[in-house]
Amino acid sequence: MSQSTETYDYVIIGAGSAGCTVAETLSRDSDRTVCVLEAGGSDDQTAIRTPMLMQQCIRSEQLNWGYVTQPQPALNNRELVWPRGKVVGGSSSINAMHYIRGAKENYDEWARAYGADGWSWDEVLPVFKRQQHQTRGASALHGDEGPLWVQDIAPLNPLTSMFLDAGGEMQFAANPDFNGEHQAGFGVYQVTQKGPRRWSAADAFLKPALDRPNLTLHTGALTQRVAFDGARAEGVHVEIDGEARLITARREVILCGGAINSPQLLQLSGVGDPSHLRSVGVEVVLDLPGVGENLQDHLDILTRIETRSSRSIGYSLRSAPRIARDVIQWMARGDGAMTVNPVQGGAFVHSKYANGLPDLQLVFIPSHSSPHGRDYILGHGATLHVCILYPKSRGSIRIASADPAQAPLIDPKYGSDEEDIEALADGLDISRRILDAPAFADERVREVEPGPEVSTRAQLLDDVRARAETLYHPTSTCAMGTGELAVCDARLRVRGAQNLRVVDASVMPRLVGGNTNAPTIMIAGKASEMIREDNA
Repeated sequence: MSQSTETYDYVIIGAGSAGCTVAETLSRDSDRTVCVLEAGGSDDQTAIRTPMLMQQCIRSEQLNWGYVTQPQPALNNRELVWPRGKVVGGSSSINAMHYIRGAKENYDEWARAYGADGWSWDEVLPVFKRQQHQTRGASALHGDEGPLWVQDIAPLNPLTSMFLDAGGEMQFAANPDFNGEHQAGFGVYQVTQKGPRRWSAADAFLKPALDRPNLTLHTGALTQRVAFDGARAEGVHVEIDGEARLITARREVILCGGAINSPQLLQLSGVGDPSHLRSVGVEVVLDLPGVGENLQDHLDILTRIETRSSRSIGYSLRSAPRIARDVIQWMARGDGAMTVNPVQGGAFVHSKYANGLPDLQLVFIPSHSSPHGRDYILGHGATLHVCILYPKSRGSIRIASADPAQAPLIDPKYGSDEEDIEALADGLDISRRILDAPAFADERVREVEPGPEVSTRAQLLDDVRARAETLYHPTSTCAMGTGELAVCDARLRVRGAQNLRVVDASVMPRLVGGNTNAPTIMIAGKASEMIREDNA
């Protein structure tokens, strides 16, 4: 069957956090043409724009790929849901909008221990600052002239203030800036919002650049494989609205599909472990066994209490008049409570397994909450999530067949290192004590999850195995550096290939201590400058 052909200087696969950023930077050069291929659809959705409706984004089959893991032996053989954004902006269009960079030591470790030259903290901080529009103003660690808006959550729910008070009662330090000199302590997250609306990577980077005549965006574009001439990437085979096309790249093909889809596309294209590729009927182009390996993610578990008053975010007869007023105000003026991020308080604390840095991250929601927003829970409550930041377990992403429309096999191997389960049990114990602190005395009715019947250490460990879920931060499946499983060099070029790079969270050699959206945008900004330098 014949196929049409288009040619650009750069072809970018994926319009997520990384792809949007790369597209904006490369299209600044008016003599270079850039094409972005996004398998999902438009992000022009009310649920995406409105912070209070983020639960709708996670639940939506239209906006979310809805991946599912392989059964996890250490988690009672459960198959876990892995939401990922299915729209322009990628997961930055459906996430909780928290702006967290991770610990500065994470980046120094990349450079020191993994051979990621050029990625130390002092070398990445200027990129973070250039990208950021910090509404608190500029400082030694923050910029206020970039396109990515970062602002405070206001007003805070009264229960969030109780959470902060509980931290003080337990002798934890207050921390007004998780992206400051130190992570440890209790505080309130800053979020990627611009006033009343979500400010995704698409809003910050891609959409302003789409007015440039040298930038083309195709949505509904499922990339099938990279087209190689020997080891040289010449372009990609893609299906757009049912039409097969060959889109060629004069200079580079740049994979920005994220920790799931970038290794998937490499494997579909014949780049990976030869024995695995042959087993699924893919012809080997490049022997690169690290593709899809080294998968890391933040495993999370929640504690939930029922609360007495209707001050929390919740659905009840008592709160119905307030909710009605909020919705009317939002529909009439586009502001009010519907535009306030509901995922508010946070903390970074230590388990007994921590090695210097805080190894647990807490996320407080002044509402009943269920994993991935799957259940709407009537009444009023508060939920406290905790995740382990530096898991020792390593998993994999592997294609199951040569069909690009078939989801890959996702096997995080959660808990394959038992210390991860132990550390998360420490976090669960800390979470319970926080919600049992005097600050919540007037509000707390009862603990719903894990429940009072869970009281011993063995029961805590069993509860982790029964309920733990992802916190949506998969990384490291196309790791950069010099290690045995390194897929990319420190300039994110795929080893052994020409004109092919990976630019997204999959290149992190080790998972950062915090949310991954801001680091991914930074990676894309730094990589974009490398690409411009290498193609000058």
